[in-house]
Amino acid sequence: MIGDDKGLPASMPGLFATALTLYARRFPFYIVLALLGIAVQYIVDTQVLLDSGLMLGLDIVVGAFLAASVSIGVAFDLAGKEADWSRLMTAASLRWGVVTLVSLLAFLSQWLYAPYVLMSPADTGYGLLLVPFIVLSGAITLATVVAAIEPAPSGLRLPLIALGKALAVSAQFMNLGRLLVLSVLLTLPLFAEMLLSVYLRAHNLANVDFWSDIPMDMLTLGPLQAIATVFYVDFLRRSGRGKIP
Repeated sequence: MIGDDKGLPASMPGLFATALTLYARRFPFYIVLALLGIAVQYIVDTQVLLDSGLMLGLDIVVGAFLAASVSIGVAFDLAGKEADWSRLMTAASLRWGVVTLVSLLAFLSQWLYAPYVLMSPADTGYGLLLVPFIVLSGAITLATVVAAIEPAPSGLRLPLIALGKALAVSAQFMNLGRLLVLSVLLTLPLFAEMLLSVYLRAHNLANVDFWSDIPMDMLTLGPLQAIATVFYVDFLRRSGRGKIP
């Protein structure tokens, strides 16, 4: 769709700084979407659904729109193209369904290692046994970026194209180190949510499933998606692709 690696720094600290700067550029738009997402989910989760499984499903659907909006916004900014809120929302709505499907796959990939995150270091080989699953989950999360910003020759095939392209560019040897860093970063909200859930349950707070997961998900998703988008463009550059078509 859009995007360019021109001016993108080569170092990882520079990539993080660029991603957060681009996120901050449209912060009012992104934070409004995040807060609206929290509000909608609070009403539906605590007054209508009252089911943790359906709550997770709604979180994926709502989060996918935010993720698409951030990736598209960052890609526009990397390309130096102007886009107002309405243009971003229109573009995000066109990719919402595909990003939702890929986000579901990313969520399911986290199930491979989530039960073991809070185990003792000795039980997980001091984290080494979790690394392959975390890296795979990170690569699948990159597919949400691909689904949001890459050209779509076929809407029906886009989920498979996004997944295949994300895994292919992530598997390049020169990108593996940065993929590992990105993947570990993407697990931090999950780890924090699990700790928060334990704390809130110990204090008998109502609606623990909501308060331990949803606000943190929505507030951290935007910055992390901006970072993932910048890293994806960097992976393309390092793989010799140069820019997003």
